[in-house]
Amino acid sequence: MNYLAALLLLLCWFRPVSALSLSDLADSLLSQPQLRGSSWSIRFVSLTGDSVVFERDSGRMLIPASVAKLVTSAAAFEVLGSDFRFKTGGFSVSAPDAAGTLHGNVYVQGGADPLIDPRRLDSLGHPVLASLADSLWEHGIRLIEGDLVMRTWPYKLECAPDLWEVGDVNSNFAPTVDAFGYNSNVCRLAILPGATVELPPVVAVDPPYAPVSVRNEVATADASEEGWLDYHVVPGDTVVTIQGKIPLGDDGEYLWIPVQDPALYFGAAFRQQLDQRGIILRGQLRVDRSGEPLGDGRFPLFQYESDRLVAAASVMNKESDNFTAEYVQRAVAAASVGAANARAGADAVARVLRQWGINGNEIDLQDGCGLARQNLCCAGGLVKLLTLMHRHPAAADFIASLAVSGVSGTMAHRLASPEMVGKVHAKTGTITHVCSLAGYCVTQAGDTLAFAILCNNYHGSPHLPRAAQDRLIEAVCVPWPNPE
Repeated sequence: MNYLAALLLLLCWFRPVSALSLSDLADSLLSQPQLRGSSWSIRFVSLTGDSVVFERDSGRMLIPASVAKLVTSAAAFEVLGSDFRFKTGGFSVSAPDAAGTLHGNVYVQGGADPLIDPRRLDSLGHPVLASLADSLWEHGIRLIEGDLVMRTWPYKLECAPDLWEVGDVNSNFAPTVDAFGYNSNVCRLAILPGATVELPPVVAVDPPYAPVSVRNEVATADASEEGWLDYHVVPGDTVVTIQGKIPLGDDGEYLWIPVQDPALYFGAAFRQQLDQRGIILRGQLRVDRSGEPLGDGRFPLFQYESDRLVAAASVMNKESDNFTAEYVQRAVAAASVGAANARAGADAVARVLRQWGINGNEIDLQDGCGLARQNLCCAGGLVKLLTLMHRHPAAADFIASLAVSGVSGTMAHRLASPEMVGKVHAKTGTITHVCSLAGYCVTQAGDTLAFAILCNNYHGSPHLPRAAQDRLIEAVCVPWPNPE
């Protein structure tokens, strides 16, 4: 069978979901009252036949939200490679003496690893930091006469980039970034009412060593009053101001607070593990951001390596984790240009896209996670990237990092019908008035498609554009019955 005949047979097979039928369906879905006036960019391309299955304004540039993480992870697999591992090293300038005393500092060189003891809902397990403390013990260290020094160069401390909205500064999903990551760079505040209305509420920081000071302006209110709480974080400042009132008898309120000095946070957690291991730190905990060389004489204490890159990519893509995405972007920058900051990261990703033939009129990103509303993509550019990644040496790891319909991550409860479960590997994206979805889907005929559906400027709940996106994917993947 020649190519033309095969193509005609394929078109006949998909006749119920032809371009005309999909166009009619799209018109019906997008004309719903809450979607009128919204902007869309849509493209489906068959990776088997390199043919367009359906598109609607596929060149229109829209805000992608967290679909930007697709681009960040693709650039990471290209620049860093699938076998990349984040590295955190520890050393001193001399070995401990026979009595177990280290006459000097312990230096910890951060490698911007977002996977060291990430936030857990139950408790912090500290498995990595405990193993690092064990390494010092195994080297015979019982007393450190000097300081515990956290070295961050070439990673820059960045608190709330100016491209993010002001309201995001207080949010635990808008992380501060430097060479260290611990507990997703957040801590938790517990606010409990005082014993009487005359007494202030009780505030506890969890974990207690988090570098956060609380300015408590909350009052204990009568049990009949309605409570409220608000808090304010200033970028780069360790002071958190909490305001409001909490009624007597309240079970307590709990807030996740972004920590503004990740290196100091990591160091405090590590110092706690040294204490638990019985290693005495006589000096201070301090952070060195200078990048000044320490000379050639180094006594290695530990070298910790993370899991392969796909582990970090899976967290950022399956769970849409901004913290991990920003650290992965900085790793791309450090490997590309030796500077690790948001601007260098955006430039490094753009360089990869240009090498792939994707220009700024197709994908233009300013951050790694998608919070910035200055990010712009079109469906055509995203599908071009997805097509390239499907043929990339890291294709298996890239696809494995995506959420799966009806199975995992942010797609666990979407497209979960028997016909669609497991058929879509995709990245979601949601911020106010933005709802995006891009990835791969498999049709009933076994064809793999790359797709992107971007929606901006809708009104009301995001459930409506999500439902429209899902319906379009179902129509493409599961043919409607042929009319008699």
